[in-house]
Amino acid sequence: MPGRGPENARLLGGSAWTAKNQDFSQYLTLDLGDIMNVTGIATQGRNSPKEFVMEYGISYGSNGLDYADYREVDGSTKVSHPSTKCSSAWQAAINNYYQSITVQLDGRYNICAVATKGRQGSSEFVSEYYVLSSEDGYTWSTYQSDYGQDQMFKGNTDGDGIRRNRFETPIIAQYIRINPTRWNDRISMRVELYGCPYVADVLYFNGTALLTRNLENDPITSRRDSIQLRFRTNRADGVLIYSRGSQGDIFALQLVNNRMLLNIDLGAGLLTSLSVGSLLDDNLWHDVRILRNRREVIFTVDRVMIREKVKGDYAQLDLNHNLYIGGVPNMQEGLVVTQNFTGCIENMYLNYTNVIQAVKDYRHEDYYKYQRVQALSSCPQEPIVPITFLTANSYAKLPGYEGVSSLNLSLDFRTFEENGLLAYHRFTSPGFVKLFIETGKIKVEIAAENVPKVTLDNFGTDLLNDGRWHKVIMTLSTNSMVLSVDGRPMKTVRLMTFRTGSSYLIGGGVPSSSGFIGCMRQINVDGHYKSPLNWKDEEFCCKGEIVFDACQMVDRCNPNPCEHRGVCKQTSEEFYCDCAGTGYAGAVCHMSANPVSCESFRQSGANASPVDISIDVDGSGPLRAFPVTCEFFSDGRTYTYVGHKNDQTTVVNGFEAPGSFVQDIAYNADVDQMEILMNRSYTCRQRLRYECRRSRLLNSPSPETQEFRPYSWWMSRQNQRMDYWAGALPGSRKCECGIDGTCVDRTKWCNCDAALDTWTADEGEILDKEYLPVRQLRFGDTGTPLDEKEGKYTLGPLLCEGDVLYDNVVTFRVGDATIDFPTFDMGHSGDLTFEFKTTVQNAVLIHSKGPSDFIKVSISGGDTLQFEYQAGSGARTVTVETSNKLSDNQWHSVSIERNRKEARMIVDGALKSQIREPPGPIRAMLLTSPLVVGATVDYRDGFVGCMRGLMVNGRHLDMRAAALAGLYGIGIGCTGKCDSNPCLNNGTCHEKYDSYHCDCRFTSFKGPICADEIGVNMQSNYMIQYDFAGSYKSTLSEKIRVGFTTTDPKGILMGLYSDISKEYLTLQVSNSGHLRLVFDFGFERREIIFEDQNFATGQFHDVRIRREESGTRVVMEVDSYEPRSITYKINPSADAQFNNIQHLYLGRNKTMAEGFIGCISRVEFDDIYPLKWLFQQNPPPNIMKEPSSISEDFCGIEPVTNPPDVRETRPPPIVDEDKLQEFYPPAHSAILGGILAVLFIALVCMAILIGRYMSRHKGDYVTQEDKGAEYAPDEHFAVMQGATGHQVQQKKEIFI
Repeated sequence: MPGRGPENARLLGGSAWTAKNQDFSQYLTLDLGDIMNVTGIATQGRNSPKEFVMEYGISYGSNGLDYADYREVDGSTKVSHPSTKCSSAWQAAINNYYQSITVQLDGRYNICAVATKGRQGSSEFVSEYYVLSSEDGYTWSTYQSDYGQDQMFKGNTDGDGIRRNRFETPIIAQYIRINPTRWNDRISMRVELYGCPYVADVLYFNGTALLTRNLENDPITSRRDSIQLRFRTNRADGVLIYSRGSQGDIFALQLVNNRMLLNIDLGAGLLTSLSVGSLLDDNLWHDVRILRNRREVIFTVDRVMIREKVKGDYAQLDLNHNLYIGGVPNMQEGLVVTQNFTGCIENMYLNYTNVIQAVKDYRHEDYYKYQRVQALSSCPQEPIVPITFLTANSYAKLPGYEGVSSLNLSLDFRTFEENGLLAYHRFTSPGFVKLFIETGKIKVEIAAENVPKVTLDNFGTDLLNDGRWHKVIMTLSTNSMVLSVDGRPMKTVRLMTFRTGSSYLIGGGVPSSSGFIGCMRQINVDGHYKSPLNWKDEEFCCKGEIVFDACQMVDRCNPNPCEHRGVCKQTSEEFYCDCAGTGYAGAVCHMSANPVSCESFRQSGANASPVDISIDVDGSGPLRAFPVTCEFFSDGRTYTYVGHKNDQTTVVNGFEAPGSFVQDIAYNADVDQMEILMNRSYTCRQRLRYECRRSRLLNSPSPETQEFRPYSWWMSRQNQRMDYWAGALPGSRKCECGIDGTCVDRTKWCNCDAALDTWTADEGEILDKEYLPVRQLRFGDTGTPLDEKEGKYTLGPLLCEGDVLYDNVVTFRVGDATIDFPTFDMGHSGDLTFEFKTTVQNAVLIHSKGPSDFIKVSISGGDTLQFEYQAGSGARTVTVETSNKLSDNQWHSVSIERNRKEARMIVDGALKSQIREPPGPIRAMLLTSPLVVGATVDYRDGFVGCMRGLMVNGRHLDMRAAALAGLYGIGIGCTGKCDSNPCLNNGTCHEKYDSYHCDCRFTSFKGPICADEIGVNMQSNYMIQYDFAGSYKSTLSEKIRVGFTTTDPKGILMGLYSDISKEYLTLQVSNSGHLRLVFDFGFERREIIFEDQNFATGQFHDVRIRREESGTRVVMEVDSYEPRSITYKINPSADAQFNNIQHLYLGRNKTMAEGFIGCISRVEFDDIYPLKWLFQQNPPPNIMKEPSSISEDFCGIEPVTNPPDVRETRPPPIVDEDKLQEFYPPAHSAILGGILAVLFIALVCMAILIGRYMSRHKGDYVTQEDKGAEYAPDEHFAVMQGATGHQVQQKKEIFI
């Protein structure tokens, strides 16, 4: 049929395949091109509400000729039921996290996948959701991930697309509920479930029932096993499967304290225990799956998975004793509990054989292999009805016998709360009795007639808020009380009488007491039990706060959310982690409390050396901290020593055979820890020494052509026997003296190989990191204890130098330069640590984002660091504000962590800020972009500065490698623009990394690089005077600088005077053109003449004068001439201090008639810059010029300029040529080129035509014609009709 052929059979294709005939023999065949593993199928009807397929069968084959039907487990042909293509959708009335859609099936189904859509043709869709399941429509459980957390399923990205999620472990339920947690515009969705009816084969075990199979003649011998089952119970303990073998093999699956425990031994005599699950005695169905491949075991309970390797070296399970299911007749090795299982087991598969089906069906081939003892073929509902008190306001009010002098109350409870009321009863006579939990311990409070209130708390020290069921029986009578907790009675005798009241409050209802949150069952009041299902409305409070026939407690500590062996504790609302003794800190014990290296410890401010500390080389990673010794040196070197327990000199005697003495080296760290330490260190070495007397070492010489047969050797990190001794080279078969040619016997390659009667030694350092550390030492040729052969060995600690983490430094030179690392999988928990140095006020340091989630670390305002993130809900921000600037061009450390409970940030090891995660489901963060360092993902708000030590989840990210690859705008090391000293004349360079700024305030220059002269062109009558304010200035050392040019040596360049002490200093050019320095500081007049040059020739000269050594030494430097230095001997009673300086003059002083003629610039006296201050916008009042018309001059010196920076530009993005060809194939390119050529020719032709059209008009132009002569027929009439005369331009001539 046109438009309806098989090529149209695609989802969302706009059309559809339509069969020619409408009968059962029609089919659609798909050729996949190769044999493939097909896991699912989805269908749609035609875009018409009446054309669709409701049921279909599936056949498959490999040659296109022979086909087999896809069948159910029981052998029946599989029939699938696709939904119709629906144009509408379910839409929640309110858009919040508490909306859900519930699907009720017609029975229990094995559901393996779910598919969703949004509302058709709209932007309304659900992008994330939870899946819950139930078998009764009342008790719900959330589908969990392998890690035991509620799994968040990804939904749609538009209204029309199909998003399918497959369940790794199928859901077995009758009710499915979908709870949207993230949506676009409105909560709208279409849902489709994939699965098939669930067929259950079940047996009930009553605590004495069991199945047995004799393996003596039919043993189980396997290297791979697959076991799966479902069970339901309300007992905390019980044996489910057990068997053992005569060679010590054990397989035991049992319930222990609500948790599933698997003990397995493959014959090595080492029992391996795996425990998973929690609260498994809640009378709900739980799934168990065990997969073993040799020693690898995967143990799963309710989709929570753990992996473990069985201890020992054996890989085969050999069982030849009885196999027991549901219990054992007597206690067996490998079992922890003594009780048999009580409850139901269904669909138990042992290596793909349904055991329960085999036991129940006599036609099954394994029917006679099993002996069935009292196991029932159905699963009866347990008479025990638990209730859940969801809030502290809920309670029950049950009747009792009124007016009697005794009472009896018993109940079972379980809770995670430390405090809560169990029961309360008020007597008709004065008084009451209260049974409650306080700080996890059970207590009783009693008040009776003529008896004051008393609290009894001597009922044991065990904490009862552990989530397990506990049984309490309280019996009260005249003068006596008996309280039994978990079968341990405690009697209390006290004088009291009472008469009982009419009712008992259970779980709460007392205003002054904390209500109970948790579960209870078997509540008996005065010997009477009333099922909670029969409670009347007035007997409990309140609806919606109590759940009947289910214990809906959540074990938030299983699996343990606390990392690094932290201890998890919890309440009904949240968990918290006790990190004491773990070496880690934070809400989930994620961040290491130890430095990552000795260098890190040094960077934190430590200076004591040597010092013993613990380091954590992978930070928040899985490896624990280990002890080291740190040694710091003044030249910046840092040594790390890893010790071992064999560091003392050890005698070797009586081991003659080669390598017969074996010493394993036990280090203070694991090999994995030392490997990371060595990889991060510049160099590592280990010293090894062997002292010998008549004991040979390597049996040298041993040429390469001969087999190497040493008497002694050492083993490398890889447990490889090494063929050289410490100090030599790998493969040399020598000791250090053999390399140097200094052995005592030149024919040998080791000193010890000479077998001398005296003590000799071979020692050296092992420098090859790939072989370190020494794992084992082997020695031989030490004779017997009675002869004179003997040896001694000494192995030093592993010594490593430095930490490349702190040399992994890069510079971001431009604001849009970035380093892109692979996507950061932050999930529910992740961390970032790094250090930065910058001068920018606002910048993004790190950024990554997903479809809606993101993380961003940025500086704001120069003193605030922000960590912004979004994981599902709105954006959240952690802010640390510092008292000092973060943009101070100093290194600052940053540690960021986000986990299930909080997000926190620590700056410089001390400044800390954190925010709690909001209540509700904790969403894993989904990031899809690269982890961008240096700017946002779109290259905005960039960071310029230096960064080092970047670690993500304890893993070091190599930024230096990215810089070595020549990334745009990234440099190796921390190098700024100021490193090239661009600011001249002692100007202060302020680093900006992408530029710089020169601060010329403390120089006598100005300009962008402090190179522009500030001078004044002096005339004979000019004078500039600076008066020292305040208490004047007295000096023992001065620094003076003056630049000048002159041809008329008169006056002074600079003069300093004191009217008080009459002391002075003047610098001038003498009549002979020499520089002359004259001063008198109170001890006598001195004069220094610089005669090397005539300084009055109009050339510019730079003079620098300084006084040193307490004023006794004067140094005078002029231009690049040899400095003139003069030291004066001053009488000890004399004073070399220049006292009370009051005035500084330039050009002349007030007593001089004629002043300096020429240009003076760059004037400095210590920290005083007279000319610079004189010509600034608002000069100070203590500097004067005469006359006032004196103006600034640059003295003919052009400023120095630095070569311009080469501006970096971002390279064009890398184009994927394949994708480009996909979008623009060659044919399309040719067509496009032809169209562009035609358009270009058309534009050229159009331009020519427009030009010709415009040029046909006469243009306007300017002439020199007389006004009024425009229309004269010839030049004569023009002269006659002219009104203004000739417009002739007047020329000027200049004669020189």
